[in-house]
Amino acid sequence: MSEWVTLLTGLPSDVAAVQSLLNANGIPTFTMQADPYTGTMSLLVPASKFEEALQLLQQFEPSTSDDEAADEGNGKT
Repeated sequence: MSEWVTLLTGLPSDVAAVQSLLNANGIPTFTMQADPYTGTMSLLVPASKFEEALQLLQQFEPSTSDDEAADEGNGKT
């Protein structure tokens, strides 16, 4: 039996988006409710696929360029 580990915990909409990305790339996932009061969910992946899943997510992280960061610091968006 494979050990499953938590990749992330968040809002159901965020978890669903990440789950879809991982499943489309051949990484099995399942979800479970993390906190019934806040509605957050946890996304779990097999321990053997954790690093692969993490690398895949890092490719899709929003990045902020230096110009955007400077604009945000000046109150511009």
